[in-house]
Amino acid sequence: MLLVLFSRSQAAGNLDEAIHLYGNGKFKQAAILLQQLRNASPTEPDIRLWLGRSLLKSRQWDSAVREMEKAVQLQPSNARYHLWLGRACGARASHSVFFTALLWAHRVGKEFETAAILAPNDLDSRFDLLEFYVNAPGIVGGGKEKAEAEARTIANLDPRKGYTARATILEKNKNWDLARNELTQATIDYPRYANACTDLAEYLLGRRDFEGALLYAKKALALDSESKQAWLIAAAAATRLNTDLDQADKTLRALAADTLGENDPSFEEVYYWMGECYLARGDKAKARKAFESALDFNPDYAQAKNAIAESR
Repeated sequence: MLLVLFSRSQAAGNLDEAIHLYGNGKFKQAAILLQQLRNASPTEPDIRLWLGRSLLKSRQWDSAVREMEKAVQLQPSNARYHLWLGRACGARASHSVFFTALLWAHRVGKEFETAAILAPNDLDSRFDLLEFYVNAPGIVGGGKEKAEAEARTIANLDPRKGYTARATILEKNKNWDLARNELTQATIDYPRYANACTDLAEYLLGRRDFEGALLYAKKALALDSESKQAWLIAAAAATRLNTDLDQADKTLRALAADTLGENDPSFEEVYYWMGECYLARGDKAKARKAFESALDFNPDYAQAKNAIAESR
């Protein structure tokens, strides 16, 4: 019995180490450690989950799906496992030919719907399902009416997030002003919520309103100085405005050296904006290296690809 307890404790410690590696962007190293843990403890679903996540980041789509499927088999009532299986199937769909992609996309919807049934109050599941309904064709389960119903469900669960949900649908339909109005109203109705400011800042950055993005990113940071997404947006907007580049550079380097979680910016985003900041400072060599680092994390990252092409 003591040996069993020791083995479980050791496995938990090693899993924490693997999660730490993952959070620091060392996805292949995390996958190697997690494969060892899986072989030693094949019935631990959390090990399967984190291995699947690491394999996703390492672009091993089929292997990632298999690990997520095993996690679901081991604990079919766990909504989180269904959510991540849906995400893995989505990654597989995006790297498939058209007809195969449709089959994978159908699975995505089913897994997201299952996650929402198992954890009806979980906003992560709800937003993934909303994004699916908004973007997927009707033939695989998407649709406007489903998206609008999901947005209403989100609003009932969290009225502040309801603004973001409605804006998501409006953005898809290119109703830019109405989307902005929703996100702006959220900051008015919920002035003490940093995420409301961050959501609006992110939208404004995407619409190339860099002054507005910087303003609301700073408002978000005044409410929550730990928001890594707000720090990234502030650095990105300052880079585009060609202002306070030293601070932008410092911010981006700090993010690149930090642990980034599920709701934080991705490492490819951080390195992309680091490259743009170097370009704004006139250092093409460092810019190219940063863009290449972004592509090391995600070879499909179009912004970094385009930036390298344009900076030659």
